[in-house]
Amino acid sequence: MVKPIPSFLVATLARNDLARLNNDLYDLQRQTASGVIAQDLKGYGQEAGRIVSARAAIAQSEGRVAAANRLAARLDIQDAALGKAGDAAAQLKQDIFEALASNDATYLAGRLEVAFGAATQAFNTTHEGVHVFAGERRGGPPVQADTLDELGAAIDTGALFSESTRTTAIDIGVGAPIAVAEKASDFATHLYNVFRDLHAFTSDPAVGAPLTDAQRATLTAIVGTLDVAYGKVVDAQGRNGDTQARLEGAVTRLTAQADLLTKHLGKVSEADLAEVAMRLSATKTQYEAAASVFAQIRDLSLVNFLD
Repeated sequence: MVKPIPSFLVATLARNDLARLNNDLYDLQRQTASGVIAQDLKGYGQEAGRIVSARAAIAQSEGRVAAANRLAARLDIQDAALGKAGDAAAQLKQDIFEALASNDATYLAGRLEVAFGAATQAFNTTHEGVHVFAGERRGGPPVQADTLDELGAAIDTGALFSESTRTTAIDIGVGAPIAVAEKASDFATHLYNVFRDLHAFTSDPAVGAPLTDAQRATLTAIVGTLDVAYGKVVDAQGRNGDTQARLEGAVTRLTAQADLLTKHLGKVSEADLAEVAMRLSATKTQYEAAASVFAQIRDLSLVNFLD
């Protein structure tokens, strides 16, 4: 004879099933809304350590990319500054050729003033309050001469430039530290020597129109030294471009690393929404069935069968 199961026990079991299914529904709905398997690391068990490590590595890579992007902005500014200085030197060379062609140097002083001002402004460029061509030094601009007369009074490189001993280098965590910028004296000394010589030339009251043979020879020699000075600035711009290319490569690698880690983290922590949807539908069906059974048995009692 089959022993009857007490109705209160059946009701208790049904109630427990409803509670369990209700919890399952809540968790599946949470996964659908959040897209992750668990609310916290406790829900991932032995995978928790891998998740923590992956998140830390992703944060580190993203931090390095942010630092690289800030550095890239500085390199762009340096490129523009060096380009401006190079253009000033190139224009001054053209001005000297025009003076030689016209046999008239009366306007060269004004052209020199423009070139000196443009180059000095470029070499004293700042980024985020820091003079980019002053090395590690923080404070005043690297080029100390504000006028051509002050340039003429600067008897040596030490008097003309105020810089640190070392150039600036930044470590973004990818290979060796990246040399950010050379010091102004590394590539601008020759150009300021040209400015000084040309200023001395144009300051001579005897210089005007027409030019003497000696004056023409002096200007021709200045053009030769100006070519060398221009090359120094262009070479510096090229090295800045090499640094930009290296930095772009580093950003590409760091971004790819972060993407790979994010993909790996997703496989561990992200919910499979298609599977969750199927489980949610099945759980809803089970819940409805359990609720129907519970509704039918919760009020059952032998009293109902007694006359």
